Amino acid sequence: MLVQKLKTRFASNEPIFTNEILSAFDGYSRAYIFRLINKAEESGELSKFDTGVYFLPTKSIAGTSTITAEDVVNKKYISYKDDVFGVYSGMNLQNFFSVTTQMPNTIEVVSNIETMRCRRITLDGRTVILRKSRCKIDRSNAQAYTVLQLLTEIGEISEIDERAKKSIKKYIRENRISSSDLLSLAKYFPAKTSKNLLFSEVLNDITQ
Repeated sequence: MLVQKLKTRFASNEPIFTNEILSAFDGYSRAYIFRLINKAEESGELSKFDTGVYFLPTKSIAGTSTITAEDVVNKKYISYKDDVFGVYSGMNLQNFFSVTTQMPNTIEVVSNIETMRCRRITLDGRTVILRKSRCKIDRSNAQAYTVLQLLTEIGEISEIDERAKKSIKKYIRENRISSSDLLSLAKYFPAKTSKNLLFSEVLNDITQ
């Protein structure tokens, strides 16, 4: 019963949180639902990734599928379906824009979901650093917020090379970020962010 209902709500290999399972069976007691979860785990129809996180696995000749910490973080803190409520930060963000080539084991995000200025959690042995967003992040401003988050984290804009600058400009162009998008959000960031934005010259290459 449990697995059949979960399959109507969640895709295979999608992180499923305990509260989502409880919500799907709100007419039953917690004890009964956890008995169903344990039974589904024993049969292999439901897998536990970490505390409070499950998924519906698939099987192939290569074995049983799994999910990653990034999958869980993305759904819980970044975006789900049509909603966007966070962005990546830290080395993950800097690697994306070619500011660094380092691939850190730590995952860093900024999210509306987080209520503390900075908090660390552990997920499947990975460290996840969570930070509260400076303003509400949504589908309309997530890309602009991403650029400003990067400009906040780097030292001086003069310290990054031309490859990284081109990567930033390409991202802005491909996501159709306007100068007004960036300037309207910049007021929520430190003065250093606006300085890096102005000296990066990206405003010269985009629409108003």
